[in-house]
Amino acid sequence: MTAPLPITDALPQLLEALKSHRRAVLQAPPGAGKTTLVPLALLQAGLVTGRIVMLEPRRLAARAAAERMAQTLGEKPGQTVGYRVRGEARCGPDTRIEVVTEKEESLLRINEVLRGREVSDSKSLVTDVIRGA
Repeated sequence: MTAPLPITDALPQLLEALKSHRRAVLQAPPGAGKTTLVPLALLQAGLVTGRIVMLEPRRLAARAAAERMAQTLGEKPGQTVGYRVRGEARCGPDTRIEVVTEKEESLLRINEVLRGREVSDSKSLVTDVIRGA
């Protein structure tokens, strides 16, 4: 059995803030569980009705995050959690969390616009990009 990640204790407060104010800022060190626990918590709390799209800067990070979340659910990527990176996609009709790289995220947005959908209404975008100062 693995020890809970540091972000676990902050999840109830985060979810409450999102329910009350529909926005929150979460700051935690690398490895705290932001990428792998927060999207699952949002989904399980019923805070998202559509698909959660997470942006990861690299293909390896996108695949690893999706695989870890799927493993947490006892599934394989492509079921509840999937990913889309250059040359590879593991998503299905039941995918609710999709981890993508920047290029794939741009293509998703273009497709939504071409279909006449408002991206902000149909997707929640969680970014996990760290930029140096």
